[in-house]
Amino acid sequence: MKLRDRIEKRNAIAKQMRSLHEEIGDKKWTEDQESRWNNMNKELGEHDQAIEREQRLLSLDEDELDTLDPEQRKGGDDATVEQRTSNAFENLLRHGFNGLNSEERQLLKEVRAQSVGTDSKGGFTVPTTFRNKVHDSMKAFGGLAQIATIINTDSGNPIAWPVSDGTSEMGVMIAENAESGKEDVSFGSKTMGAKKMTSKIILVSNELLTDSGVDMNAYLSRRIGQRIGRGEANQLINGDGTGNNISGLLAQAQTGKTAAGTAAVTWEEFLALKHSVDPAYRAGSSHWLFNDTTLLAIKTMKDGQGRPLWLPSVAGDTPATFDADPYQIDQGMPDMGAAASPVAYGDFSSVQIRRVKAMAIKRLLEKYAEFDQVGFLAFHRFDMVLEDLAAVKLLKNAAA
Repeated sequence: MKLRDRIEKRNAIAKQMRSLHEEIGDKKWTEDQESRWNNMNKELGEHDQAIEREQRLLSLDEDELDTLDPEQRKGGDDATVEQRTSNAFENLLRHGFNGLNSEERQLLKEVRAQSVGTDSKGGFTVPTTFRNKVHDSMKAFGGLAQIATIINTDSGNPIAWPVSDGTSEMGVMIAENAESGKEDVSFGSKTMGAKKMTSKIILVSNELLTDSGVDMNAYLSRRIGQRIGRGEANQLINGDGTGNNISGLLAQAQTGKTAAGTAAVTWEEFLALKHSVDPAYRAGSSHWLFNDTTLLAIKTMKDGQGRPLWLPSVAGDTPATFDADPYQIDQGMPDMGAAASPVAYGDFSSVQIRRVKAMAIKRLLEKYAEFDQVGFLAFHRFDMVLEDLAAVKLLKNAAA
C-alpha cells in the first residue's frame, strides 16, 4: 500500500472512531460497540506504525539525495553568501581552519563577529544554516519545547524574569479623576540565565571526513541535534536547579492534585488536575503533558458511561485528544510511581524557554590522531522559567 493511501485509510478509521464516539454520546457502551472500537483502535495502531516506518525511509532517502552530487552542493560563482558560508563551514569541519582559503576564513570570521559572548576559546561559531539543522533535529526529542514559548537571545546575559500567580491579579474600580493605585500583588523574580550543555565528543573517522559524497554539515548537525535535543529535553523537565542544572518544569510547577495510588491514576484524578487549573488557562490553549507509557494507560481509560476518553487524531483536521484537550508526549516525564509527577496540565505558553543563538563547536584533532579520528564537541546554552504559576499544574502519585 502506498504511503498516501495508507494515510488516507488511517484517517478514515480515525474519523469512524470519532463518529462512533459522538453517535453513542452519553449512552452506556454495549459490548458490540466496545468490540468495534477496540478493533478499529488496533487497526489504527498498525497503520500508525507502518506510516512511521515509511516516513523514516523517506527521510533516509532525502539524506542520501543530499550526498549524490557533491559538486552541486559546493555552489558556483552565483552561490549566495549563506551557501558560501555553509560550504566554508563544511570545509572547516573536514580540514580545519588551516585548510580554508582566505575567502572562507573571512566568511567564518563574519559569523563570529555577528555572535555575542562566544570567544576564541569557545570554538568556532556555527553558521545559521547549521544551527537551524541542529534545532530541527532537536524537535524529535522532548515535547515541552513544542508547546512552550521559545525566546532566542543574542547573548547569555542573565535576565530577571517576574514570576507570579496570575489568578490573584485583578483590576479594581476607581472614582473619576482618582489616582490609580498600584497592583497589590507579590511578584517573585527568577533569574533566567544560559546554562551550558555539551554534546560530549563525537568521533568521526578521517575516511568519513575525506569522503566528498557525505554531507558533513547534515551528518554532524543531526548527531549534535540528537545529543543536545535529548539533554535539553531532560533538563527542561527534570532539572533540579543544583550545580550546572537548570530548574525544570517539575521543580517549578505546583501540584494541582495528589492521586490516591502510588502507581496508577484514575479518570476522576485526571479531571481533578484539570479543574485545579483556572478556567482562563483552559480556554483553547491548554494541553496535557505526559510520556508514552502514560499515554498507553490513558488509551484504555473510560468514563462512567464506558466511553473512551482518548480519541485519535485526524490529519489536517483534529488533533488526538484526552478528555477533549490535545496532549503532548515528552519522554522526560516520569512513569507513574510513588511520589512521581507523571502528568502536567495547563497553558504551557507560560513556560519561557531561553536559547542563546550562538552555538559553538570545537574540532579536536591531536587528541585522537593516533586513532585516525577527529573529535567534535558542540556547546548549547539555554534556561527556562515558568512565569505564571497558575498556568500549569502537576498530578502527583501518592508516596509509598
